[in-house]
Order: sequence, then structure tokens, then C-alpha cells
Amino acid sequence: MNPGDVVPLSFNGGLVALSFLTAVLGSYVALLAAVGIRTETQDGDIRLGYILIGAVAMGGVGIWSMHFIGMQAQDLPFLVGYQVGLTVLSFLVAAGFSGWAFWYVGRDRFTIGRCLVGGLAAGLGVAAMHYVGISAMRMPAVFLWNLPLVVLSVLIAVIAASAALWLAFNTQNELQRAGAAVLMAVAVCGMHYTGAAAGTVVCAAPRDGTGMQIGGVLLPYIAFGLSAVVLVLMRWHLQRASSRFRARLAQRIDAIIESAPAVEPGRTHGPTVGPG
Repeated sequence: MNPGDVVPLSFNGGLVALSFLTAVLGSYVALLAAVGIRTETQDGDIRLGYILIGAVAMGGVGIWSMHFIGMQAQDLPFLVGYQVGLTVLSFLVAAGFSGWAFWYVGRDRFTIGRCLVGGLAAGLGVAAMHYVGISAMRMPAVFLWNLPLVVLSVLIAVIAASAALWLAFNTQNELQRAGAAVLMAVAVCGMHYTGAAAGTVVCAAPRDGTGMQIGGVLLPYIAFGLSAVVLVLMRWHLQRASSRFRARLAQRIDAIIESAPAVEPGRTHGPTVGPG
């Protein structure tokens, strides 16, 4: 293609499906982290480990990895690289805002107000991550932005993040969590591909790259593989933490039972009523 030509918007169906699967897996592990936050908040302070797992699972995998797999899914007639500094910054933005939202909503009794505040912060973080990630792209082309679609993508991000937080702190069983993870992935992918549609790619003259870059056709598969390994490790850690919590709870119940005053056979506590 020549400078000035517009690149048609099209996607590789297989990589779109892979990006969706990545969002589902990240969302599911983030939901499990929310269960730990919800359970242990009732017992005391939130453990930092749950916040970190929720941040990495939701922001780092469900959003960040999904984004870069989704960008590779877009059919472009040239190779695309990514500037390392901005790519790392986009990860920190996604994970940081997600972690703050989990901490803010989970540190006290769940309310719709807290959910909306956390959702606004997380949604703005998702949108910021998306556009920072796009600015990291190094290619012989420029983006022309459709402002209404950009605004729509940000609104989708905020609504999706608010819904995700509500689901994270209100699902009660595995079936609900699985359905919630799929719904969250639909919302995250909806934001991403709306954002992709907001930018028209126009070919330009090749430019010299600035700074260290990463890229290549294997990048989405490497991102998915690393994400899957990270999620398996986090899922294992959450399972161990849940087992330890149940063991501590059982010990406390046993201690309460043992410290209760003994009742003599044939007698009950409290006054007896009978003929005087």
C-alpha cells in the first residue's frame, strides 16, 4: 500500500477468539481473588496477596494480554512493533487501576456507591491502558480518530468495569463465576474492539524506530502461553490460601467449643420453673 491509503478494518478470527479466551481466563481468576477478599474482609484486614492476584489476573491478563493479542488480530499489511517503555507503562496502568478498584470496593461492606466509584476508576484505567498501548505501536502508519467512538469506548470501559466489580463481589458459586467471567470478557472485548474501530489506520512513509521494540507474529501466542502459566500459578495459590483460611476457621470454632462451660448431664443452663 502507498502513503495516504486507508487500511480496511478486518481481523483474524482465530486471534480474536484467542483474545476472548484470554479475557475469560483472566476474569475467572480475578473473580476467585474477589471471593478471598470478600471472605477474609469479614474476618479482618484484606490480605495484599488477594489484591495483587486480582490486579494481575484482571488488569494484567484479562485486559492487558487480551489487548495485545487483539491488536495482533487486526489485519495490517505491514509488521508492527511495540515500544517497550510505553508497553510496560500500559501494563502498570491496567494492573494498578484494577488493584486499586479491588482494594477500594473490598475493604469495607459492599455498596453500589463503592462499586460505581471503583468501576469509574477501573474503567478509566482500562481506557487509558488501551490508548497507551496503541501509542506504543511502531509502524509505517498513523491513526485518525473518530471522537464519538473514542468516547463510546471509554463509556463501555467504565460500564464494563462497574459490572465486573459487582459480579466479582456478588457471585456465590462456580457456575455463577463461570458465567460472570464470560460476561466480563464480552464487556472487555467490546471495549477493545470499539476502540479499534475508532482509529482509522492510514499508511504513511516508513519511519525510523525509536527505542527498544518488541513484536513478531508469535507475540500473541507467547502472550497467551505466559498468561496461562501465570493464571494456573495464581489459581493454585488461591486454592492453598482458601484451604488455610478454612483450617484457621475450624481451629477457632474448636477453641470456642472447648472454652464453653460444661453442662452437667441432666441439667440445663438458666433458671428452672416448677412448683415452689
